[in-house]
Amino acid sequence: MVKSTNNDNSQLSEQESQLAQEAIVLLDKYRKLQDRYTALLNLNQLSNDCADLNTFYRQVHQAIASIMNANNFYIVMYDQTFATLEFVYHVDEKDDFPKGTFDYDKFQGSMTCHVIETGEPLLMTPEKMQQQIKEGTLKAIGTTGTDWLGVPLISDGFVIGVMAVQSYTETTRYQEHDLDLLTFTAQHTVSAMTRLQDRERLQKAVDARTRELMKQIREREKSELLQESLFRISELTNQASLDLDKFYPMVHNIVGQLINAENFYIAKHNSAEDLLSFVYFSEQNSEEIERKFATRKFANGYTELVISTAKTVLLSGEDMFNLYKQGKTVKPSGKTKSWLGVPLLQNGEAIGAMVIQSYHLSTIYTEQDAELLNFVSQHVATAIKRRELAIFERKTHELLEQQVKHRTAELEEEIKQREKMEQQLKYAASHDSLTGLPNRTVFLDLLNHAIACHRRRPEMQFAVLFLDLDRFKVVNDSLGHHAGDILLKEMAKGLTDIVRDKDTVARLGGDEFVILIEDLVNKQEAYDVAQRITELLTKPFFIENQPVFIGTSIGVLFNDIHYESAEFMLRDADTAMYHAKDMGKGRYEVFDASMHKKVQNALTLEADLREGISKKEFSPYFQPIVRLNDKQIVGFEALARWRSEKRGLVFPNDFIPLAEETNLVLAIDFQIIEKSCRQLKSWQEALKRDDLYISCNLYCDHFFDTNLANDIAQILQRVGLEPRHLRVELTERALLEKTEIVLTNMKALKKLGVKILLDDFGTGYSSLSYLHRFPIDVLKIDRSFISNVHEHDNNRAIIKTIIDLAVNLQMATIGEGIENAADAQLLVKMECKYGQGYYFNKPMPAHEVERLLS
Repeated sequence: MVKSTNNDNSQLSEQESQLAQEAIVLLDKYRKLQDRYTALLNLNQLSNDCADLNTFYRQVHQAIASIMNANNFYIVMYDQTFATLEFVYHVDEKDDFPKGTFDYDKFQGSMTCHVIETGEPLLMTPEKMQQQIKEGTLKAIGTTGTDWLGVPLISDGFVIGVMAVQSYTETTRYQEHDLDLLTFTAQHTVSAMTRLQDRERLQKAVDARTRELMKQIREREKSELLQESLFRISELTNQASLDLDKFYPMVHNIVGQLINAENFYIAKHNSAEDLLSFVYFSEQNSEEIERKFATRKFANGYTELVISTAKTVLLSGEDMFNLYKQGKTVKPSGKTKSWLGVPLLQNGEAIGAMVIQSYHLSTIYTEQDAELLNFVSQHVATAIKRRELAIFERKTHELLEQQVKHRTAELEEEIKQREKMEQQLKYAASHDSLTGLPNRTVFLDLLNHAIACHRRRPEMQFAVLFLDLDRFKVVNDSLGHHAGDILLKEMAKGLTDIVRDKDTVARLGGDEFVILIEDLVNKQEAYDVAQRITELLTKPFFIENQPVFIGTSIGVLFNDIHYESAEFMLRDADTAMYHAKDMGKGRYEVFDASMHKKVQNALTLEADLREGISKKEFSPYFQPIVRLNDKQIVGFEALARWRSEKRGLVFPNDFIPLAEETNLVLAIDFQIIEKSCRQLKSWQEALKRDDLYISCNLYCDHFFDTNLANDIAQILQRVGLEPRHLRVELTERALLEKTEIVLTNMKALKKLGVKILLDDFGTGYSSLSYLHRFPIDVLKIDRSFISNVHEHDNNRAIIKTIIDLAVNLQMATIGEGIENAADAQLLVKMECKYGQGYYFNKPMPAHEVERLLS
């Protein structure tokens, strides 16, 4: 029983000890909570008790120091707009703390900036600090302490500053509860600080406004004081009958009521004779007065300084002597203590000066005196100008009749010039500026007149010839636009010589000409004109000693009763001209209804083409490209095929020209590229063939669009195909226009990883300059050289030259259109690496390619 009692007593003692410890902890927490609320109460009271921010910051420091160690304490404010840090308060044992306002960049990487950027409290020990510096997250700025504790000052969700404490000894180390305590204090400090800042800003605004109002009151008093005197001066100036000899003394009297003007004079400069005369003066010192104010040559006196600079000059006696020492003026008498001169200005030029001077130190002139005298000088200058104008009016009246006669003669000549100019404008409005031929507007008027005459008199027959030069673009591209302009002038002259005097040759624009042949006896006359034009253009034109051969396609249209408008006739003549081009150029064709139907079919085809693009009816056929030495397939050229829902299979020759003419080929090209890339990706996955590539043709206008590389990159990304498996083909024409944009696009494609092939090489300009300039990977030798090359020695030499050129430029070559073994073997001997053609495989749909590869 005794043993049991001892155990009970021992357990009771342990419980009491545990309760006692818990009581101590609770008491400590209560004490800390009480300290927080005491500090908070003090902070809330500060905004009401403190008269200024400096006192407030000091009291905040004392409140914080009452609840934690804050021997080293500072507050910095952050201005996000100007990116500055202002250290508004600090107490530091080391006394090397920065003072004032600094650029934020100066402290970039500091612990203060870290708190501002993160908006989170930060407790930093030396170990953490060294680690952060080593990692490059923080930088060592200023004296490094033991512990650093900083919290953000946040207002309306934005960090406006930092409050921080720092320790330089091991005895003072901060804990997490210190961080919580300082954060708690900062939250309540911000609101009190904001109220005090608002109060201080309001007080400053009130003080500034008070000073402004006082200044306005003083200015108004001054204005009222001057108003009466200045009004009297203005009245004097407006009295046109008042003589200047009376005007000057009255002005002096008024000025003298506002300024000490006992010594006053007005001088005038005669620029023609370079003389300075004193038209009025009043002098206190009578010694040598006649010599002083006598007319003199314009020299380097103080009055001359005012006139030459056309500016107000306010001088003390010392200033006058300094100007003399600098060699700018004559030596002063030494009696003058203050000197003020203002220019008399007319149209910005000084014609004279108004001057007052003082011989006593009790009278020293100020800028306000200069301002008043300047105002008076304006009225004096106006009065002088009025008198000069009166004299000028008398002289003007005497010369008026002579001027009227002279002006009348000028007007008559001007009317003649204007009539001549109107005639030139009328001619320019109705004629082509380059060739001098009638323009489209005039031709349509004449054609409408011919249609009306035919309606009244059906026996009056006429015809329209529509001409378009066949190789004009070649001339422009090769010899330049200047040569093209010369050719158009020669063409206009030749056409005018061919037709009869009563016929009309006009230029519609570009290389298009039209001819109206009237009063036809029979249609053969029109045929004869068309034939003579065709024969004329079989002969060369000499442009700058360079023979140029150019042909023309001519559309011939005869009048018909159903034509009511010149526009419709011109349309059908244009249609006949295009038919002549389609028939082989260098010829003329007569319009008939079937041609119009062909145009209608072209319009229908265009509509179906647009619909086919929207329905994605275009798909690629693939022609293998083989390595010639072992006949292994290395890639495929993708060729566009159109299977229309309405038309069935449409051959490329039937839709490609129209697609290029309407620029619809751009959308077709992108459909073919994406479908080809998708098909190659499918073969790679199904057949495990990662060695194949797809080569797709791009119309030249693609390379004039700066977004080309980005468009192709998006296709490759959608499909998931690597750029090295795609090649693009372009023709030489793309390299001849907008070369800078084309070069930029080609470089972008190369950077993407897409290789570039030059198609049909040898059929265009084949210029070495662009082969060096543009980043081309492969030359495709045109089929016109390849076809039966074993039978043509000339073609063999051309092909060998192209292959050698490609090797020197580090380019590969592909022979197109190989149709027999002899041609293939010959290309192998000439070291052409790759080839394609019917000898190997024809273009085929995807499923046939898959069987071939399998």
